[in-house]
Amino acid sequence: MHDHRRLGRELDLFDTDPLMGAGLPYWLPDGALVRHTLEEYIREAERRAGYRHVYSPVLGKRELYEISGHWDHYGDDMFPPMQLGSEQVLLRPSLCPHHALIYRSRSRSYRELPLRIAELGGMYRSELSGVLGGLTRVRAITLNDAHIFCTLEQAVEEARAALEL
Repeated sequence: MHDHRRLGRELDLFDTDPLMGAGLPYWLPDGALVRHTLEEYIREAERRAGYRHVYSPVLGKRELYEISGHWDHYGDDMFPPMQLGSEQVLLRPSLCPHHALIYRSRSRSYRELPLRIAELGGMYRSELSGVLGGLTRVRAITLNDAHIFCTLEQAVEEARAALEL
């Protein structure tokens, strides 16, 4: 009765096409408007909570995901590497390694902490076609993800505030 796939088609919100590939939905104008409104709501709530927004690339070197542990733990669910010259790059399965690199890109004083960064970013998972369905199991998703870099003394309060948000 309330199947989001049926509602998505009936309300002209989103659809899929076999030529784009299974698990790769696209947003129609009305769906894009709903999505944009939700994204702006999320960004504003995060800004009020002290988060600063970033953008990071949808690709990363295989070495990044080896260092982060994603390759060993989630390699079977990641898209295969693409060869670019002498480097192998992958579609990111997670934003965590990218945000860690953003944090470490500058030397910081403890007075700058906590540093709260957030991103509405695309993530890609190589889901098997048999488990794909609507918007619940897809190969490309946009996630609002955030990471907090703080001192040990700030951790409990930051965790509380994040859960409250």
